[in-house]
Amino acid sequence: MTPPRWALALLAGAALLLAACSSSPSTPPRSTTTTRASLPTTAATTTTTLAPTTTSTTAATSSACNHITGSAGQSQGAAGTITGVITVTNTGTSTCTANGYPVVALLSGSGAPLTVTMVNGLSVNLSGPANAAPSLVTVAPSSTAQFAYQYSDVPVGSETACPTSEMATATMPGATSASPTFALAIGPCGNGTIRVSPVYTPS
Repeated sequence: MTPPRWALALLAGAALLLAACSSSPSTPPRSTTTTRASLPTTAATTTTTLAPTTTSTTAATSSACNHITGSAGQSQGAAGTITGVITVTNTGTSTCTANGYPVVALLSGSGAPLTVTMVNGLSVNLSGPANAAPSLVTVAPSSTAQFAYQYSDVPVGSETACPTSEMATATMPGATSASPTFALAIGPCGNGTIRVSPVYTPS
């Protein structure tokens, strides 16, 4: 039986289409490579070293304690040991709840950070609650809290001089932001070692 003409034409067209597809060169997929360059940064960072201490206190994070200002009172000392008090004021609208030790950062007159080694707890006896163990302190808006600090101005080891700060910032225990800078001219030796008391309510 002879196939119909239309069937022969359909078979011929399919054969031509198959031949054309097999003769077309395949195009390899294109790939792109993205290189992300990292740019150097010139922002200064404060170097703060936390020294081992015999007292361990865990402070809960309190965002209300991010909104404080600091001011330093007069310092005093003898035999190379200097002590002073820093007052912090809650400038926010919520009560700051803190329990533990603050962190102090020192800066030069040009704003450059100085090396600071923080040690929790004083080694000298001061009047009031500065030598007490950490306790829960609540600082209402516009209210204040305090902490004492201690340092030595006698060079240690190969030190011939100890850098002197002109400004400082304070970070409350549990806070994630430091205070604005405030005036504080101190020259702690021993790699910038500063001892601090827990934050306490002024008596």
